[in-house]
Amino acid sequence: MKKRTKETILITGGAGYIGSFLVNFFKKKFKIFIIDDLSLGKKIQIRSSNFYKFNLCHKEKLDSFFKKNSIDIVFHLAGHSNLRLSNKQKKKFYLNNYIATKNIVNASIKHNVKKFIFSSTASVYGNQNITFTENSACRPISIYGKSKLSAENYIKKKSKKNFSCIIFRFFNVAGASIKERLGERKNPPEHFIPIITKSLISSNKITLFNGFKTEDGTGIRDYVHVSDIIEAFKKALNYFPKMKKKCEVFNLGSNTSVSSLKILTILFKFYNKKVPIFLKKKSYGEPDKLLSSIVKVKKILNWKPKNNINKILKDALSWEEFIKLDKYHGK
Repeated sequence: MKKRTKETILITGGAGYIGSFLVNFFKKKFKIFIIDDLSLGKKIQIRSSNFYKFNLCHKEKLDSFFKKNSIDIVFHLAGHSNLRLSNKQKKKFYLNNYIATKNIVNASIKHNVKKFIFSSTASVYGNQNITFTENSACRPISIYGKSKLSAENYIKKKSKKNFSCIIFRFFNVAGASIKERLGERKNPPEHFIPIITKSLISSNKITLFNGFKTEDGTGIRDYVHVSDIIEAFKKALNYFPKMKKKCEVFNLGSNTSVSSLKILTILFKFYNKKVPIFLKKKSYGEPDKLLSSIVKVKKILNWKPKNNINKILKDALSWEEFIKLDKYHGK
């Protein structure tokens, strides 16, 4: 048998926003495989020839994949993340966030994968108006957060000596890379910054959710640049050999809070344009404030974000201008 010269990484959701960045970053050092059903991911963002199109709920296809391909590391990013939609489509989020995770974990263990990284969310914490540490109580108030917490708990339950797991709880990931032609391509967009930048450039109005128990009435969030997320994955791979626990959980945020109204103010200044703002009452399941402690990830992974909210918003604006002219956008 021919000896492999590179370790192999499977990235589920590798045609999606964060997944495509991971593929692009790691493809030089590792052999990359992608599984994505393209329900949310886009063909244009696939950066590996080793692409398999199917949903992780299909256990037979998943088992067949692992029988054909020897995988060393799994990055599990596939899933649904639209918080507002989750409360209307409970079954879909249960299947794609919990059952799919259960399947990929079981298949990974069966086929001797030793390292597993899972992309979770700050939504597992719920609405507690505190700076969240990894030891904070998890009290999700949305179906999205509940489905991700169920997935986390299953991973923790199945982690063992020869199956080490790292769980990243993403706060609000945004930003883009024009150079690499990578960014958020969901059309219509699902998350606040891409929704607002698209509205600012392509529309004559902006809808802003209010009714939050905050100083200006809009939600307060913690934003982190997608390129900083990629750096965290890099550091996680280096940390696996040093792990003393079977499973570690890390927040990935900036420990900086910014309201939705403040983001609009910054964007108006950058783009030198204002459009009418229409207020709409927030949906059920949306916390008033999400703010991350990053003490643990700084100490253990030696990670901290390099990009502030101004850089995130400048990149997001540039990306929206780019995809407005991109004939392949949304495909």
